[in-house]
Amino acid sequence: MNRKVVELPDIPAAGEELEDYVAALFQASGHYVEKSIVGSDPADIFELDIVTTDYAHERPRRRLTEVKGGGWGYTDLFKVVGWMQYLKIQDGAFFITRWDDRESAPGKMGPLGLDVVCFEDFKTAPEEFTERGFGTFATQELIELWRHSYGAERRFVKLLNKRAKKGDEGAKAAKAYHRQINNGTFLARAPEESLALLYEAYGEHPKLTRGYAQELDGNGFDPQSEASDSASYRAMLRGEYPELQACTYLEHRARLSILKAAVDYALEHPDGAPGVILEGKNWFFQGLTYHALPATFHDGMTWLREQPNFSRYASFWQQLLWGWGGFYLDDREEQEFEWMSKYSGIPVDEIPVALEAFDRFFPIPGGWFVNAGPTDVRMVKMVPWIFQGIGAHHRRVQYGLDEQLNLAALNPSSQYTLSDLGKRINCAVDFLLDQP
Repeated sequence: MNRKVVELPDIPAAGEELEDYVAALFQASGHYVEKSIVGSDPADIFELDIVTTDYAHERPRRRLTEVKGGGWGYTDLFKVVGWMQYLKIQDGAFFITRWDDRESAPGKMGPLGLDVVCFEDFKTAPEEFTERGFGTFATQELIELWRHSYGAERRFVKLLNKRAKKGDEGAKAAKAYHRQINNGTFLARAPEESLALLYEAYGEHPKLTRGYAQELDGNGFDPQSEASDSASYRAMLRGEYPELQACTYLEHRARLSILKAAVDYALEHPDGAPGVILEGKNWFFQGLTYHALPATFHDGMTWLREQPNFSRYASFWQQLLWGWGGFYLDDREEQEFEWMSKYSGIPVDEIPVALEAFDRFFPIPGGWFVNAGPTDVRMVKMVPWIFQGIGAHHRRVQYGLDEQLNLAALNPSSQYTLSDLGKRINCAVDFLLDQP
């Protein structure tokens, strides 16, 4: 077992660390979180720190959040209010670490829907977060987990940007794909428009990871590649080539984004897509974009609407992929499903159904979940080892393993469970320590 440890500062520095901390508070309290969204409309460029969606209510509640470590003023506050109005988001929050002689800001901005919150003492920040009504935590240990997860995400994006600058065509394609997934669909006017844009991007990059692996093998980038004999690709499946792992992350991000848009559409149109309507003497066909989506999507939507708690499925899968590492332990299924239920708000007896979502919307031969040999690790295919390592670390916390990182205390039922978990933890630690 790797004895190196990734340590997080108790007081996050201004900038990315602080943004990750605030985002982790929302993620750990059950929200769906979108971060670092860059948009232009059409020429003015803006960046949104955090947008969260709370699916615990009858109607989803979105919140726009800005984070500042210092050097802020009322201009920044009113800028956020303007974004809220433009994006039709009713709730906003502005997190800071010092008042800068503006203690009256909460009273002035509250009537405009913007909460101004100052974390002067990070030891009490989670309690203050809850007291202000933003959310509650099943366990505060999840905050640290999500800070690690966001650190991996940022490093993936930076690595791809670095490789793109060096001329890797696969990295250039991955960088463009990330912009489409993370930014390009956010300003869509309706869920069906977002779905159309996401499926278009998804269809343009059907084999992104395989194509980039071909390039790393010296054969040139081929985004349509079906080759399975790539040495780089096989090595990626063993936890190597973080740039390829970053591509598998993006491919799952695209699927997750489609699932979220599907949930949003089903909530907006609970009785199905709108059809033909009469306005005056003219007939209009609504939902044309929606009806043009793939048949697999429509099958998935039929299944989704039948599930009583489908509104929580997007946030559940975000937790599953980037917090749980995209896997659960077969021999501890009952306990793990109870935890998943506790964190997601989905009844425990519905967790197995929620785990079907990728199979329903993106069916593949054999399904998305697999046990790779004699192991208790039942995982979603192609989840990066680095996120699996974060999920394995999550189990150490969940099961209260000792300070010596003794995974053997799990007493697994299958031969390779301990080595599988250990290798993935090592992979995550090495990546987080080695990448800037």
